[in-house]
Amino acid sequence: MRTTLAKLDSSRLTLNESAWLRCQAAVELKERGDYDRAREVMRPFWQKFGERPELEGLNAPMSAEVLLHVGILTRWIGSKNQISDAQDVAKDLISESITLFESLGDPLRVAAARAELGFCYWWAGALDEARIMLTEALQKLTIEGNTRANALIFLSIVEWSSSRYSHSLKLLNNNAALFRKIPNPTLRGAFHNQRAITLRKLVTSENRADYFRRIIKEYEQAEHYFKLAHNTIFRAEVKNNVGNVLRQMRRFKEAHQYLIEARRLASLIKDKAVVAQIDDTRAQLYIHQGRFNEAEAVARSAARRLRKSGHQVSIS
Repeated sequence: MRTTLAKLDSSRLTLNESAWLRCQAAVELKERGDYDRAREVMRPFWQKFGERPELEGLNAPMSAEVLLHVGILTRWIGSKNQISDAQDVAKDLISESITLFESLGDPLRVAAARAELGFCYWWAGALDEARIMLTEALQKLTIEGNTRANALIFLSIVEWSSSRYSHSLKLLNNNAALFRKIPNPTLRGAFHNQRAITLRKLVTSENRADYFRRIIKEYEQAEHYFKLAHNTIFRAEVKNNVGNVLRQMRRFKEAHQYLIEARRLASLIKDKAVVAQIDDTRAQLYIHQGRFNEAEAVARSAARRLRKSGHQVSIS
């Protein structure tokens, strides 16, 4: 990360070289959950959120890359901040990049961009369209690397969102060898996190104890890799999820410990929405313990935080 950012200080860079390095730095910052810095890195080409980047002076391949990366950042930042039209803007930018990649005869970049577009459709709730795009992209992305792994995670999330939990888990399990090979800690963490949340949907009274142990192990692996990736917000969300599983197992003391640490991490990066999400989990935990006054106090605190972060809430 430091090496990439340091190269940007060189005055000898051409405009195209600067654009390429900024795209790479933005990807690395996004994978750490640092969307604000990722946006700042792209500022020379992207002055205002929600608008098309400035491409004057860039060659066609770099124009396509800048459009793609700005589209990806628009999707993530828009989702995080609940910006209503962000997904439509992201789709337009990524679609424009696909058109350019197609004109350049670059099928692998077309497939990579279509995978990102598929995830935009998932955000919008168009699950069938997302599945088609991701499946078609994966047919082209045959090389085992980060791009294929990213598309596989996306498709697994789409299947999970469609309540096709067995399909989602099978997809992950069939590609476990790929995720063991790739060096990217964010993608490896995402693999284990997605496997955990999918297993949670497959818990029955017969496999409850065994599955809960497997789920916690998967979350622990996810947290390990997110820590390596320096992604504090993903770590907080994983610890919140572990707290939820421990609550279901009635291991209340351990659940509180995980939620305290999750809240500390989310507070560290001042993410009010995630802090509120963790407080909601804490309220549920208090309810399970019969500590209703504490549950109500924490729930109301969570509602206030969500309002401040711009989220719609209701509480009874």
